[in-house]
Amino acid sequence: MGYSNNRKLVLIGDTGLLSKELKKSLEKQNISFISLNITRKNNIKTKKDLYKILRKDLKTTSSYILINCLASLKPKNESDFYVNEKLPQDLLEYPTKDSCVLIQFSSNNVLVKQLKDNYSIQKKNAEAKILAIKNAYFKLIRLPLLLPKKDFYKNNIPKQFNLLMRFIDIPFISFIPPSRNIYKPINVQEVVDLTLSKITSNDTFKKNEVININGNKEMNLLEISKLLLSDNQKRRNNIFYKIPIPWRFIDFIISKFPSILGLFEENTILQQFLFIRR
Repeated sequence: MGYSNNRKLVLIGDTGLLSKELKKSLEKQNISFISLNITRKNNIKTKKDLYKILRKDLKTTSSYILINCLASLKPKNESDFYVNEKLPQDLLEYPTKDSCVLIQFSSNNVLVKQLKDNYSIQKKNAEAKILAIKNAYFKLIRLPLLLPKKDFYKNNIPKQFNLLMRFIDIPFISFIPPSRNIYKPINVQEVVDLTLSKITSNDTFKKNEVININGNKEMNLLEISKLLLSDNQKRRNNIFYKIPIPWRFIDFIISKFPSILGLFEENTILQQFLFIRR
C-alpha cells in the first residue's frame, strides 16, 4: 500500500495507544508525515491557541490530511472541553491552499442513549459541528473499546484500563468489579489498517464518511480482564473473582426513584451498574 497524494499527512497527538500504532505503521511503510505532539500542557482553549501551534509546522500554502488522535477521556476543564468538542471543527476550517481533509476519531458511545457523561456528550456535539460544515472533507470513525495488539503487560495497557488493572493486576486473585456492560472491543491494529486504507483510497476526497466499527465478539468485564492478563506470566493463572452485587435491589431502587437514573448515566463508574451494550 502506497501513498502518493500531494497532500501532506499530519498526525495530531502522538501519546495515546492509537496514535502510537499509527505512527509505527506510517514509519514502517515509509509514508512521510508530520507529527504534532499536542498535550494537556499546551492548555489550548480556543481556535487562536490551536492555530498558533499549527502555524509553527503547517504552512497555509500547502494542503494537508489531518489525522486527529487528540481526546480527553476524562474531561475536567475548559481545555479538555475544547479538545473534545470544538477542536475537530477548527481543524477542518484551518486556512490552507486547499480545504483540509480530516480523519476524526469519535466513539460509539455517541450511539448509546444511556451514556450521558461529559466525554460522550462532547464527542456527540463535536460530530454535529463537523457535519454542519458545508464543502468539508472528512472521515469520521467511531471507535469501540480499543485493545493493544500484543504484550498486554509490557507498559502497553491503554489508560482507560487503569482502574480495572488496580483490581486485577494483583497476586493470586483478580477481583472483577461489578458491571453489566457489554463491549465489542477491537484490536488497535485493525483501526490502524482501516485508517491507512482510507488515506490511500482514491475516493478519500470525493465523499465524506461516517464509519462505525466494532470487534467481532461481545465481551463482558470478566472476559476482558482475562484477556488483559493472558500474556502476563505472573497473573495468567490467577483466580478471577467477580465482586457480587444485588442487581435486583439496584434495579428496584432505580424503578422507585427514577430521578437517580440520570446520576448513573452521567457517571462513567456508575454506568457499569446499568445494562448497556456499547
